[in-house]
Amino acid sequence: MSETMRAAIFEGNGVLTVKTVPIPQIQRDTQLLLRVDAASICGSDLHGLAVPPGQYMKPGIIYGHEFCGTIVQMGDAVQGFSIGERVAVNPRVRCGTCYECTHNKGDLCSNSYHYGQTGDGGFAQYALVDASQLYHADPSIPPEILAQTEPLACVMNAIGQTHPSPVDSVLLYGAGPIGLTFIRVLKLFGIRHLIVTAKGAQRVQEAKACGADVVVDTETEQVEQVMRAHWPYGADLVIDAVGRGPILSEALPLMNPKGRLVLFGLDNNARTTLSPAIFTLNELSVFGVLGKDFPSALEMLQSPDLHLKKFITHRLSLEDIHQGLDAMRKKEACRVIIFPNGQ
Repeated sequence: MSETMRAAIFEGNGVLTVKTVPIPQIQRDTQLLLRVDAASICGSDLHGLAVPPGQYMKPGIIYGHEFCGTIVQMGDAVQGFSIGERVAVNPRVRCGTCYECTHNKGDLCSNSYHYGQTGDGGFAQYALVDASQLYHADPSIPPEILAQTEPLACVMNAIGQTHPSPVDSVLLYGAGPIGLTFIRVLKLFGIRHLIVTAKGAQRVQEAKACGADVVVDTETEQVEQVMRAHWPYGADLVIDAVGRGPILSEALPLMNPKGRLVLFGLDNNARTTLSPAIFTLNELSVFGVLGKDFPSALEMLQSPDLHLKKFITHRLSLEDIHQGLDAMRKKEACRVIIFPNGQ
């Protein structure tokens, strides 16, 4: 094995540079070294590269938190895994001592270490991870699909909190990678009435290809008009997979009494103004979701009907990562998979 590797380094202020760096060395006996098989570009990666950033990313770290890899080295204390095994990675490392961690709320750990955001991640040929962050994966799952375990785990956490029913009318804001993942999962949960918002003809086409019943092109159509034309009532469940402030003020009047609102998309720069009375008068429930349900995601990945491959639009080398980022910014790409060691 060479002593160096190629990696995408976040330099700060919107700058991401692919350069040669040393291959990380195991420092603790619970660590493993992975050869990164595939990594996916997340919308939060774009937020972190914005100026000002929509999410905090620590300058100097290797970018990328959605990835999978094959074990090439293991610390002496690692048990239950083997050299040559491909694994899924949970990038959020809990501290274990804060209030959240000690009160069964570890997904919200206030002192967490996050691969690809506050610590080195997966846009590199190799990644150093702790055994506690790894999950066994069915070897039949291709790397480009297994790399999507983390976003799927986030979606499954949201589904687990809100319990969508086949009789629910669901309004989903956003047809990016997360939005399309929601579509596939909601369909597997038997959702029969689903309206999705998308921006631009390509996003509309992608949402329809993934199974959306009705797609609203927000560049030319009004969500309320389309919804009223298809449903006699409002939405029982609204999912904001975008994270822009104005969505809330638009969505609330479209909800049925006792409706559930899921705030999934995250942009720290977003702002909104709301009247609290609408929540009280209609007994609306709001769910802010940040956690990850990896066991459910890995189970779901084995479903032949999930079809996450449907919206992979780009398969790129690490050297071409900026091509993928630019395509996502221009909404010319949906799911972009990076192969740091080649396909």
